[in-house]
Amino acid sequence: MKIAIAGSGAMGSRFGYMLHQSGNDVLLVDKWDEHIHEINCHGLTVINEEGRKISKVKATRPEETTKKVELLIVFTKAMDTDSMLSSCKKIIGEKTRVLTLQNGLGNIETLEKYVTQDRVLAGVTTFGTELIGPGKIQALGSGAVQITQADGKITEEVQQIAAIMNDAEMNAEVSANALTSIWNKVAFNCVLNTVCTLMNDTVSAVGNYSQVNEVIEAIIEEIILVAEKEEIRLNKEEITNMITEVFDPRMSGNHLPSMVQDMENGRKTEIDYLNGAIVSKGEQHDIPVPINRMITHFIKMMEEIRDKKRIENV
Repeated sequence: MKIAIAGSGAMGSRFGYMLHQSGNDVLLVDKWDEHIHEINCHGLTVINEEGRKISKVKATRPEETTKKVELLIVFTKAMDTDSMLSSCKKIIGEKTRVLTLQNGLGNIETLEKYVTQDRVLAGVTTFGTELIGPGKIQALGSGAVQITQADGKITEEVQQIAAIMNDAEMNAEVSANALTSIWNKVAFNCVLNTVCTLMNDTVSAVGNYSQVNEVIEAIIEEIILVAEKEEIRLNKEEITNMITEVFDPRMSGNHLPSMVQDMENGRKTEIDYLNGAIVSKGEQHDIPVPINRMITHFIKMMEEIRDKKRIENV
């Protein structure tokens, strides 16, 4: 299959690597010139439990290719989705399907500006990856992928994409409910991304806290209340299990979530599309969500303090 990965940082590069290794025609699309140059000149370096591997997958800026693809997988930050899709118009054909595996709420609606709903796929993944430097990632443990068509239909096309992912050892399955999958992922990241960022530590470190289940429950109970008003039925036990499963180092326990990496590297976080989105929707439905509101403030405070220090040190 001809596949492009829009947003080829840590996770995008890992997915591109796995799909390329299993025989697909993969193109990594990104706007980081140094990253692109390193991949094209020396290959993508992937470090995992088996050692160091070099992949000869190709990389490019979005505006520099017109090659139509069958599948475009979006891994940009939520706030960059619209900009990236606009830059990728030339590679989106009449039959191209676009899959979001991003964090946060609102990505499906953005994708529907560029392709019809029946060509929008949404999904979640529990794979953990860290970007070490230009052209170099560390793939941590295993994971799984769940995908679905945004209109809820299970088609031959979405099943084919899941099969291709399974050929790449992605443990993919097709779900009939896109919105529930997205909300489950939001709840997952509202806990792990933000709590790990506040603690500035790995998934396993947070999971080792003796009363971590109380922390998880407090956050997701608010999310479940908001989701109900959005006519989404979430299962607290299912979300909790999804979170606790990745505490195991054999899964993604040694992983520093993307928000931790963003905070460390001076990038804007996705807090407005995670806990911040829960706060916004809570206000719309007149549902108090004090824990998610406080987490949002803490992350924004960390960003603001970090940025002020950087300016002062210039």
